[in-house]
Order: sequence, then structure tokens, then C-alpha cells
Amino acid sequence: MAANGRPKTSQLMDPRIGLALAHPIRVQILAALSHRSISPVEFSRESGHSLSDVAYHFRKLEKLECAEVVKTSPVRGSTQHFYRGTTRPLLGDEAARQLPESVRAGMSGMVFQTLFERFSEAVEAATFDSRADRHFTWTPTVLDEQGWTELTELLMATLEAGGEIGARAAQRLAEDEEGGFNVTFSLTCFESPPDASPAADED
Repeated sequence: MAANGRPKTSQLMDPRIGLALAHPIRVQILAALSHRSISPVEFSRESGHSLSDVAYHFRKLEKLECAEVVKTSPVRGSTQHFYRGTTRPLLGDEAARQLPESVRAGMSGMVFQTLFERFSEAVEAATFDSRADRHFTWTPTVLDEQGWTELTELLMATLEAGGEIGARAAQRLAEDEEGGFNVTFSLTCFESPPDASPAADED
């Protein structure tokens, strides 16, 4: 709780995110938009969902300000729209508890799937082990409730710090003629292939 007695902002669920996560197709779309831009046509082809349903949910996410159009492309007499995510669905503990368990499970499944895809892309493109200082570890341990809380808070702080590092890098790259390189990090950190960039489909 904050000093004034109100919950911390990080513990409140953004109503837009709650609505965005209320349908499994939108959960899948957000998972895809978390690491690349994509059109409804491409997503429909990859996921097997009908294009009409997919297009509807993309528009819904745009209205909820969780996705935005980054470019359009004429295709056989029509216009194809490419979207990217604008609001990352990170939830504090209290906000996550507001979601049904089935929704949380769906989110976890899609995050795991997209992370696995990132692993696969990097391995196939030979970028996963291209840097000797890449990080790839896991550690089994036994915790009590306090230890669990301390560990999850540490991971969240690390994630937030990683986002700040990325923002500072983006500022430097904007002033530097040399381009950067794609990176994926969770409890891993490895170089991703160039076509894994969230902006890879943009002009």
C-alpha cells in the first residue's frame, strides 16, 4: 500500500488490459505482438483462426490502445494493416488475482510458446551462442513463502531494470549511425536473429 492508504499503481489492473485479456484470441494476439509486428492476415494463417474473427480482435485491441497500426500495404485491391503492441500486459500480484485461473493459464501458455519460438529462431540462425557472454541458466531451490515473495520481487525489479537499459540503448542508437542488434532476455539473455525485431516489418 502507498503512504496515503491507496494501493500502489502497479497493483491495479489497467481496465484496458483486463478487457484485452478477456478473450483467448486476444491473448494470443498480444503474445505475438510482444515481439514483432504482424497483420491480421498473417496471424490468421499462422493460428488457424478465421480472418473475420482475427480482424475483429485486432480492431478491439486497437480501440483498447493495446495495439496500433505501424504500416499499411496494398494487397490485391485491399489494404493490409500491420500492428504492433503498445501496452505490455504486465500485472502486479493483486491485479493478476483478479483474472480467472483459466486466463492466467492461457497467458502463461502463450508467453511460453512465444519464448520457445525465440529460442528456436536464435538456434536456427546460429545467434543463440554467437556471444560467449550470453546467459542461459536455471537453478532449482526450496523456498518458504517469504523467500518466494523476495524472489518474485527480485525478478520483477530485474525485468524493470532491463526495460530501462533498453530505453537508454534506444536513445544512444538514435544518435549513432551504427545499428544495434536484437536481444531476448528472460532468465536468459541471447542475441536474436535480425528478423526477430519487433519493427522488422516496418519501412
